[in-house]
Amino acid sequence: MTPAEARKSFNPDQVLILDQAWTLAQSLVAEAFRLDFEDFRAWPVDIKRYPELSTEEMAEGVFAQLFRYLRPGPVVVGARPDYYRICLYDPAIMRAVSGEPGLTLEPLLTYILTHEFIHVARFARFMELFSLAAEDRAAEEEIVHRETFRLLRQITLPGLDLVLHLYENHRLP
Repeated sequence: MTPAEARKSFNPDQVLILDQAWTLAQSLVAEAFRLDFEDFRAWPVDIKRYPELSTEEMAEGVFAQLFRYLRPGPVVVGARPDYYRICLYDPAIMRAVSGEPGLTLEPLLTYILTHEFIHVARFARFMELFSLAAEDRAAEEEIVHRETFRLLRQITLPGLDLVLHLYENHRLP
């Protein structure tokens, strides 16, 4: 990470906003998919921010990306052999917040994390396969953007209307 990229990573106050968005997104998706919130908190999901990502987890042109990994070692009976990692690209998120008038971090992170949690719920419940062909991946993205919009339009969060408007084209088939 270059010094310029490090400056665009989340500062401690922004990490607190990330934690709030994480909790809200988990709650919304748990309710929408009729999951027990405590069970959902134990779901096989972790998050890494840009400074923590491996070279293989780096990407350009996105705010976040979801990876699936197999757990190392023997699998405990009844436990999932895999887990999902949400990789956040702090510099891209911060560029968007600084480049779009009126856009703030909390509603954008809430959208991003809700979107990624919906993917996890769909994959973990086998509503869709994690490994998809390019055309199927595009269809999955459209479904998840529409579901994200449906969930988020039900809540009140300052600045969320702008985020929903900015993502409007992603919901279109």
